[in-house]
Amino acid sequence: MLADDHELIRRGLAAVLSEQPDITVCGVAETGEGAVSQAREQSPDVVLLDLSMPGEGGLAAAAEILEEHLAAHAMIFTGHTAPELIRAAFAIGATGFVLKGTDAGEVVAAVRAVHRGEVWLSPEDAGVLAAELAVTAPVIPLRPRGSGRRRRARWVRFPRS
Repeated sequence: MLADDHELIRRGLAAVLSEQPDITVCGVAETGEGAVSQAREQSPDVVLLDLSMPGEGGLAAAAEILEEHLAAHAMIFTGHTAPELIRAAFAIGATGFVLKGTDAGEVVAAVRAVHRGEVWLSPEDAGVLAAELAVTAPVIPLRPRGSGRRRRARWVRFPRS
């Protein structure tokens, strides 16, 4: 099932996905509320939601769909790349984040991966998160004076071995 407020995107995405013998598009919506309603009727395996739609956006719709167990998996399909949006999508339970500029084959691969229970993040978005992590993550000293593995493990909160 998919939801996007732009008709051309909905039609194009539905056409690309419907060409695949192992993928059935069971519903199409243009709003977050419509996506929730369609999910209640269809119980899709995967919902692919635009992030920015009038009314309830993709994140709120995905959260509601997943919370009510109306679909097994949710993916966000968007033109926005920002670390906070990616984190928000995964925080509400989405397992895929795909950019609208992605080629059709990669979108199909992403849907299949999420359907299998895998996490999908485009290479561009992975780079965005990695760059942010490089700036914000604490530096872990490799061999500070007077510390062994146990002390370092406690410092990064790994259980003792």
